[in-house]
Amino acid sequence: MLKYFVYDEYAESVFDIDLERLYAAGKRLLLTDLDNTLVSSDVAVPTPEIFAWLKKTTDMGFTVKIASNNNAERVRIFSENLAIESHGYVLKPLAHKVRRYMKGFTKSQTVFIGDQFLTDVAVAKRTGLYMILVRPVKLAADEDITKFNRKIEKRIIAKLQKRGLPVPPYIYQPIKND
Repeated sequence: MLKYFVYDEYAESVFDIDLERLYAAGKRLLLTDLDNTLVSSDVAVPTPEIFAWLKKTTDMGFTVKIASNNNAERVRIFSENLAIESHGYVLKPLAHKVRRYMKGFTKSQTVFIGDQFLTDVAVAKRTGLYMILVRPVKLAADEDITKFNRKIEKRIIAKLQKRGLPVPPYIYQPIKND
């Protein structure tokens, strides 16, 4: 079961992802979560930095799609001035909608970017995708269900750490061996 929570790469933010390396490796589709991945969940519209990042990715030849568990209205408002495909109520970690959004791309061409183990990492691994975990933009803005998920994540991270598997460098302290 832990295999569904092992990410492939960690970045402090989407701005720190090595896009050139991904493109050189044949990656062409970036599926990204919205809340606490691109912006804080309390930010309604894209920031100038997100506009610039999306322009850079598309200018490089990437296709970018938002795949969020938040409601369709939240995702629509956020993405109405973006020239990218965006989806709300994706039901991550279930993989069926993510597979649908990959139409025209192979697994080896696709990268999933997100901030949560229980939703983003799990759906990426269940779908067989390369997964980049990013530091959550603003934990204090998490919705109640996400706060609950983060408590479960701490237990998963402790198990990953115990087995010597990758864990994110933020927030969680190493397990002390007694």
